[in-house]
Amino acid sequence: MDSFWHHKSPGDFEVLQGVLDVDVLVVGAGYTGCWLAYWLRDSGLRVALIDSQQPGFGASGRNGGLLLQGPAQLLSEAGRLLGRQNALEIFQWTRRTFDWVQRLTERYDFDYHVTGSLYVGGDKTERAEISETVALMNDAGVPARLLEKPDQPPSIQRMGYDLAAWFPDDGMIHPLKLMGALLAEAQAGGIHVYRGSPASSLEERAQGVRVSGPGFAVNAERVVIATNAYTGEWLAPLNHLIRPVRGQVLATEPLPRIDHAYPVYADHGFNYWHQRPDGRLIVGGFRHLALEEEVGTELVLNSRIQARLDRLTADLAGRHAAVTDRWAGIMAMTLDQRPLWGHWRGPIWTAIGYNGHGGTVAPAAARMIRDNIIDGTPVFAPYDAARIGETGE
Repeated sequence: MDSFWHHKSPGDFEVLQGVLDVDVLVVGAGYTGCWLAYWLRDSGLRVALIDSQQPGFGASGRNGGLLLQGPAQLLSEAGRLLGRQNALEIFQWTRRTFDWVQRLTERYDFDYHVTGSLYVGGDKTERAEISETVALMNDAGVPARLLEKPDQPPSIQRMGYDLAAWFPDDGMIHPLKLMGALLAEAQAGGIHVYRGSPASSLEERAQGVRVSGPGFAVNAERVVIATNAYTGEWLAPLNHLIRPVRGQVLATEPLPRIDHAYPVYADHGFNYWHQRPDGRLIVGGFRHLALEEEVGTELVLNSRIQARLDRLTADLAGRHAAVTDRWAGIMAMTLDQRPLWGHWRGPIWTAIGYNGHGGTVAPAAARMIRDNIIDGTPVFAPYDAARIGETGE
């Protein structure tokens, strides 16, 4: 089951065969792996990136195509979870992603559009959360603002939402095209990228690790595990720390313009949609209607959720809209709602558990891991993988 984004290949990559010796091996070519390969391209290190499928096959190529500032939670909630200063620090890190992406657009076209985004409250209990978030963003120098119902687009007013918040600078992107640009830059810098090379075992050795798979083995001084929801399948001590869950998404045929041309998040962030420049609607969500059903790493469609997505699509379009693509993606949720990244133990680094919001967080994680490997610079403390201990406890 492919996503709409998979109609575009991120590039031409070989299958790894034989024995390879490197300084850094990155396992998993999603957003984190691709950004890390990009950051390491000028490090002078021998680096390889491997993926069991194609780069972008997993959640990074199965999302809604949004680029949104901030961590997984509203900034007000992140403040309570991490502390105000920590929340503002990671918020500013995610905002750097937009500068990094903009720089890449000077050489590549990957359908990046700065539109702003709207977060609409699913019920009146969110008023305080939304208001506090806007105030925090204003304190950080971001001109976010509140929108009462009369100021919202008519299509959203008809859905009965309460208060909304306008977040400038957010936008939409074609994730596979972005990953293609990152990998093109990485390969030009001497990074080796391999597809169809599933790692099945990791053996820690005195001088690093040996990662093996069908027909290949890689000897590396350091390995970065960036397989997100699938990490526990072969790195057992981390298995209980993440919960893999499915997200359901669809894409329509090109449609006439609706009354808002920017991403919208709704219902406590569970539902989201946007209309691409070509007129297609990308609509995802309703996982909260089947929280226990949508657990696991199997890529399957949930017919009940897809039917709700159809109804929302018709409401937005004002008519029936033909669906061209339906897909599911597997996200990784952590027990404490915080990602795990940085040095874990011995020669192993990790970057997993973005809680469904990796678009702008993963690039920051990759940059911090790069700096930690090269210079020993500490990563963002609340997300530091070292907090879980060497045995995963």
